[in-house]
Amino acid sequence: MIAGAVLALQALTTLSLAPAGPGLPRGWKLQRIRGAEPPSFAVTRAHRLRIEAADRAGIASFPLRRSLRPQPGRLTWQWRTSTPLRTAALRQRTRDDAPVRVFVTFEDGRVLAYSWGNNEARGERWRSGSRGVIVLQRRDDADGSWHMERRDPFADYRLVFNRAPKAIVAVGVGADTDQLSGRAGAEVSELTWEAGRRP
Repeated sequence: MIAGAVLALQALTTLSLAPAGPGLPRGWKLQRIRGAEPPSFAVTRAHRLRIEAADRAGIASFPLRRSLRPQPGRLTWQWRTSTPLRTAALRQRTRDDAPVRVFVTFEDGRVLAYSWGNNEARGERWRSGSRGVIVLQRRDDADGSWHMERRDPFADYRLVFNRAPKAIVAVGVGADTDQLSGRAGAEVSELTWEAGRRP
């Protein structure tokens, strides 16, 4: 066997099997943000989750049927947006809007938010309470083209929280435009686990 080869490919949610149409696929749950109306969600014919948020905020979360214990591997997905939020500033609570985020929730309640940013640098990361934020794309990348992401959430957990990672119990997708009363649209593909791939 070739060292570093992908041993398994696992879809983490029901998105890849969901029929096209408005609303969340089976098994997904809406997490509301206090004081804000939630975004609208829809499954496209290509089995991607479409998010529309106009002065709205919220998360579509999928609890894993079986928690994912710390192990070598990568979380992979594709996403795109053509609506950058040019006055956002993710480190400022009153301006921390983002057109799209991917969330990973661990069994200790800590959360990693992989975020589409504005002027922040790619790879910039920080901790805010029990949430860690990692910027993967910037406003200049919001041109409607697809971007592939491959992240090791267990390694990212160690970097952000400075402790051994716990199991992953849920993943999610969200958008946040309520602070600046903006409008954003984005699409995210199935979230997939590539087991056996080492950093």
